Amino acid sequence: MARSKSLKKSKGSKSEKSRRRSILIFAAIILVIIIGAAYLVSQPPRGGGGIGDVAPDFILPVVTSSGLADQTVTLSSLRGKVVVLEFMVSWCHVCQEMAPSVEYLSVKYHAQDVTFISVAGTLQGATAETTAEYIRQYGVSWTSVLDTDNSAFAAYKVEATPTFVVLDRSGKILSRFQGAIATDVLAQAIDLALS
Repeated sequence: MARSKSLKKSKGSKSEKSRRRSILIFAAIILVIIIGAAYLVSQPPRGGGGIGDVAPDFILPVVTSSGLADQTVTLSSLRGKVVVLEFMVSWCHVCQEMAPSVEYLSVKYHAQDVTFISVAGTLQGATAETTAEYIRQYGVSWTSVLDTDNSAFAAYKVEATPTFVVLDRSGKILSRFQGAIATDVLAQAIDLALS
């Protein structure tokens, strides 16, 4: 009888070990899935807005300090130049704080044929009037355009403003920054695109 009890106990502990092992394997699989998903979410967007991609083209109307102008900017027409895109909206506090830095850089690199373009997002509430007011208030001398149907914001997968995208002369995305960025970091990205 004692032997029979010990056999049952032994079988029970093997079954318990097997169950624990199954739970651990399941937990490990879930952990791998979570880590994989976190990695994918942390990667720059691909397929049109990521590093190394050809920059999605756009044709957008120009906004000046007096409002919507009777001209457009076609991004692909700027091939051969380094282009800095700033996706922004006028009420964005970080955009406002960065305006003097962007102005400084646009003046500094003007002679090197670097083009700066602010793209104001209508889905984020931008209008020609609010963008014109921003241009006047912050002394914007670089080009501003209005993303009237939010297609540029979508193509570049912009999730927050400001988002800076630096294009090399061939029209490929070389650098991408979201949020506040130090002036010298953006300058280094421009220098890299110029080299």
